[in-house]
Amino acid sequence: MTIKHLFLALGTTLLLAGCNETKQAVTVGADQRGATTTAPPGYAGTDNEPDFSAYKSYSWASQVRDEQNNAYFLNDLLFKTMLRDAVANEMASRGYQYMPSSGDLVVNFRVFEQPAEIKTMDNMGTGYWGSSESYAYDTNRFGEVKLDKGSIIVQLIDRKKGVEVWQGYASGLTDGNVFDKNKDKVYSAVGAIFDKYQYRGDKL
Repeated sequence: MTIKHLFLALGTTLLLAGCNETKQAVTVGADQRGATTTAPPGYAGTDNEPDFSAYKSYSWASQVRDEQNNAYFLNDLLFKTMLRDAVANEMASRGYQYMPSSGDLVVNFRVFEQPAEIKTMDNMGTGYWGSSESYAYDTNRFGEVKLDKGSIIVQLIDRKKGVEVWQGYASGLTDGNVFDKNKDKVYSAVGAIFDKYQYRGDKL
């Protein structure tokens, strides 16, 4: 091997190593109410679990419906629409009927470009929940969630009881140091989140 070829090979190796360092694996997690004794009374099933068989329909939270609010989607309305379509696709594939209002479940979601720790609903951001959405103040929600940069989090709320019953999240959706908005990757990440959700809105 000539000196020229040696330097070329070394340069290629370093370039590949640099690319590998910028790529980050997407990690997925989910939490379901019922694992602790702090769940509100009246829930069906064991360990105070909510009765997921009672949920047949869903509606969007107010900030998701607001076509002018892109604050939680990197100030990009097209990206917000893409993400909403991805979540809607997953809900429909599980037999849930969309209702503009009064759905059994209220669905809310957002992205985080930078690392974040979610301890209370306040950490989701002012305006993430509307003033009439009382579940924003659910004190019996899940424990702390640590999200890496490039994260999507989805939350499902029992409308009647006003409490969060499930949340799923994916982290590491990045292209270098910025959020990766590639449609295929976003749909794949949302699909991976809902792979953690083991329920349906129909009898299939």
